Amino acid sequence: MKKRLISLLCVAAMAVSLIGCGDSGKKEETKAPEKKTETEAAKKDDTKAATEAPEETRATKNKEIDTSGVERALQLSKDPGEYKIHVYWPAPDTYFEDNIQPGYEQLAKEYGLSVDYAIGTEWTQDVENQVVEAKAAEGYDLFMIYGADTSGANALYKELIDAGCQVVNYGGKVDDPQQAAATVCGDVYDYSYAATKQMIEAMGGKGEIINVLENLGDVNTLERQKGVEAAVAEADGVTICQTIGDINTEEEGYEKVSDALAANPNATGIIATGGTASRGMTNALKDYYASNGDAKHLFAVATDPSQEVMNGLKDGTLDIGVAQNGYGQGYIGTLLLLYLSEGWTMKDPGVHIVTGYVFITTDNIDTFTADIETLSKDIAAELETKYLNAP
Repeated sequence: MKKRLISLLCVAAMAVSLIGCGDSGKKEETKAPEKKTETEAAKKDDTKAATEAPEETRATKNKEIDTSGVERALQLSKDPGEYKIHVYWPAPDTYFEDNIQPGYEQLAKEYGLSVDYAIGTEWTQDVENQVVEAKAAEGYDLFMIYGADTSGANALYKELIDAGCQVVNYGGKVDDPQQAAATVCGDVYDYSYAATKQMIEAMGGKGEIINVLENLGDVNTLERQKGVEAAVAEADGVTICQTIGDINTEEEGYEKVSDALAANPNATGIIATGGTASRGMTNALKDYYASNGDAKHLFAVATDPSQEVMNGLKDGTLDIGVAQNGYGQGYIGTLLLLYLSEGWTMKDPGVHIVTGYVFITTDNIDTFTADIETLSKDIAAELETKYLNAP
């Protein structure tokens, strides 16, 4: 991969007469590669690599966030157009469009930046490598990447860093030793544990739970599993009657949850701690109740505020939603890249900057986003003192 990256960088340098991403010198008087701006975000992503990113249908829900009361400490030393930021997400997913993008778009608006992004065609490290290497060859040197493979992503990060680029991992943890400057994401163990505790309390401290998980080979899924199991272990009257795993699509989630509901008529609760599994679980529960008029209500917890989950909360199919702070991941991750580009360094390289979460119920379903915004502003305000060394 290192040879491929170096070759691509050299070709790009010859083609556009630009200095590589590790050089701080001025650009030659040639036109830089055209970048997508945030006003063009609804158009097809034209990233070309060994594989081509899919046409993307962008969410247009971006809100105006009030930042008038926030004193912006970081002052940019260059023209905003000189900051070459690229954000990568491994595969089409509404969570990226509805949560991550509004965060980095707000940061871009505040600083007058353009942020390029690409969504991979499938959730594999090979596709990620191809797309990201192509962007590096175009001259991008500030990368916010969701590691498609928790082990393989580190090799890509190291190659980018060795070439003089800055890398922030986001969305989920990768294996240690982590090569990125930092990981910006929630604590999946924490919210899985806390949500299960709430479920157990609502169930009266007794009953049987169906635990719905995603890819069991992923370190983040395993942490979610540990969180659920730890909460159950603390309750004498609660057991896990079935654990469902290796859910990679909504369809798989629907089928596996439907089978589990049929196989466990005595279940009193069900929890999904991943977004894809949650969408499949919600649809399966709705059909289960519709086709079984006498079915008792299972206390249900789902993760990420997708349309399916929000509708499920409104109609009573679900009882609690877990809103991971995707907005904060997008905002804080790109802000951190700006700090690094200005010469700031990490106090603890590879640190996990925890972005937090908010529980959603019918009581706060219309207002929980304000709590998400507050979380994000608070974390951004402490970057300099808690996580960074001044240049």
